[in-house]
Amino acid sequence: MEYKARCHCGRVRFSFRSPEIASGRRCNCSLCLRRGAVLSSGYIPSADFTPHHVASDLGVYVWNEKVLNNYFCKSCGIFVYIGDGVGDKDGYRVNLGCVEGLDPLALEISVIDGASLPMVG
Repeated sequence: MEYKARCHCGRVRFSFRSPEIASGRRCNCSLCLRRGAVLSSGYIPSADFTPHHVASDLGVYVWNEKVLNNYFCKSCGIFVYIGDGVGDKDGYRVNLGCVEGLDPLALEISVIDGASLPMVG
């Protein structure tokens, strides 16, 4: 399926192809707990993902292992996706709350135990 997504104000827009979304993930690491997003269950391959095309609209926060870019809209502050996957995490994991026509709270949601991963200084 083809999915379209956007931040709250609509400035940041992106799209992706994926099998029908039937589940989501939440992470219990300190960053994810604070932002409260329901994430896509897995990484969407780069070939199936069209990121926002104006880089200056996006802010990026990189923390801990400093390998995953957490993108957000500079205008409304909404976290939109994690990108630039590393190793076996090729692609993007999206904030399902940004996907048009999808209610992420109606999905089966499982937890990623990010809190148990070691912090990298």
